[in-house]
Amino acid sequence: MTIQYRRATPEDFAAIVELFIVNMNLSVFTTATDKQVLKQLATLFLAKDCHRATFIQVAEYDDIICGVVIGITRQDPHKALSFDDKPIIDQIENKLRLSDQGRQVLSDLQKKETTGAKRKTVNFDSELQFFCVDPNYRRHRIGATLIQAFEIYLIAQGADTYALHTDTLCTYQYYDNNGYQRVDQYANHLNSQIMHYTYVKSLS
Repeated sequence: MTIQYRRATPEDFAAIVELFIVNMNLSVFTTATDKQVLKQLATLFLAKDCHRATFIQVAEYDDIICGVVIGITRQDPHKALSFDDKPIIDQIENKLRLSDQGRQVLSDLQKKETTGAKRKTVNFDSELQFFCVDPNYRRHRIGATLIQAFEIYLIAQGADTYALHTDTLCTYQYYDNNGYQRVDQYANHLNSQIMHYTYVKSLS
C-alpha cells in the first residue's frame, strides 16, 4: 500500500470532516444523536481548527484521505490554510438553532465551556489540535508518520514542547506509551465515566 503525504488544501475540508465523523465519538461533546446535527457539530469544530492551524497534513491512498494531523504553534505567524471560518460557523450555528437536537448541541457546548473555565489551565505554545487515522488504513505507520511530520515542523519552528487533549473514548494509551506526560485530567461534563486528558511531549 503506497500512502501519499501532503499539505492540506481548502478543498480537503469536506473529506477531513467526514474522517472526523466516521472515526470520532461525538458523545463526549453532546447528547444529541441526529446524524445531520452531529455532522454540523464536526464541521463547527474543524472550521475553527483549520482557521487557527499553522500545520495541516493529510495521508492519502487512491485519492481517499485516510489520515490527518492538524496543529498550531505560536512560533509560526503563518496559517496553514487561507481559511475563513466565520461564514461556516455562522451558517452552522443558525442551522443548529432550527431543531431541538441542534439547540441541544449548542446547550451542551455552553456547558462544556462553563466546565472548562473551572479546570486547571495548562499553558503551551504549540498544540496538536486533531489527529486521526481511519481504522481501515491502520497498521501502515500512517499515524506515526503524520505525528513525525508535525514534530519535525515544530522543531524547525523552534518549539521544544507541544500539548494535546484526548479522552478515554480515544486510544489515549498511545500517548502513555510514546513519550507523552499526562499533566491534567478531568471528568466529562455529560458523562462522569469519560475522562479527558491533557498530555505534553518534549521535543528535546
